[in-house]
Amino acid sequence: MNKEQFIIENYFLPLADNRESLRLKNDAAFLRDKNLVISTDMMIEGQHFTKKHNPETLAKKLLRINLSDIAAMGADPLGFLLNVAIPNVDYDKWLKLFVRGLKDDMKKYKLKLFGGDMSCSKKVFLSVTILGKTKKYSHLKNFTESNSDIYVTGNIGDAGLGLKINQKMPSFNCSKVCKQRLINKHLIPSPRLNIGRLLLNKVEFCTDISDGLIEELLVISKRSKKQVNIFLENIPISPETQEVLSKNKQKEVWETILFGGEDYELLFSLKPNKNLERYKEKITKIGFFSDGSGVRIYDKDGNQFLTKKRGFSHF
Repeated sequence: MNKEQFIIENYFLPLADNRESLRLKNDAAFLRDKNLVISTDMMIEGQHFTKKHNPETLAKKLLRINLSDIAAMGADPLGFLLNVAIPNVDYDKWLKLFVRGLKDDMKKYKLKLFGGDMSCSKKVFLSVTILGKTKKYSHLKNFTESNSDIYVTGNIGDAGLGLKINQKMPSFNCSKVCKQRLINKHLIPSPRLNIGRLLLNKVEFCTDISDGLIEELLVISKRSKKQVNIFLENIPISPETQEVLSKNKQKEVWETILFGGEDYELLFSLKPNKNLERYKEKITKIGFFSDGSGVRIYDKDGNQFLTKKRGFSHF
């Protein structure tokens, strides 16, 4: 358990003693009587972005990381509350760009702005509380009770590599086009709303990958009291990530792929022999649960991929 999870479980979980909170184990709360899903995320200058980031891009990312939580619950987006705090200096241009980004994605995802709050601060602080709607049910579990198969949507690792390339730490070697595409994946994620809805009532659990694939699996392993077994050759990667792998130290790249975070793809499990071929979205089986504990990573030769790396934590 990392420090952030420890703080949540020991300080805030005792306050969330209600059925709507789902004991803080899911991506959002579920208001059963109204079939409403609610989630919130924030972005803070110096922690999640710098002064150099385009406000238009920040607005889109802010909405999309919240929409990813809605996708993980299998809900439809409804609307959001917005809190913004910015310095009282040259704010007009910043706000025009920020609002342009909001407007574009509000139209794209059919979102309504319900209200919010605004203040002045030394650094930019952004927060969205998003609401989604379900018909009768949602993805309420975040653990497995069986030795089920593990799946992900899309590609893994692009955003983590994009973040490191953007920060030049380390400066992975690849083409300019490759670098820009990976950076764009980090800056503007794609919430998997369609597949989140399609998986309703079909999977054991569903969550999004925000803190890194392995970090998410470690949490699920602990809750499920199961061992996670995943295979590097099964991890879906993009042509850009493949290029980075071919031109740099493979272990360092794989550690970024597995632990980098901000993929905002869906991670879920299915009992063996379930057929997902009819879904148009890219879905890949990457491993399975078994009796035991912790996460085991295997290379193409069946050897364990050993690392002391951990996923993202705010603390």
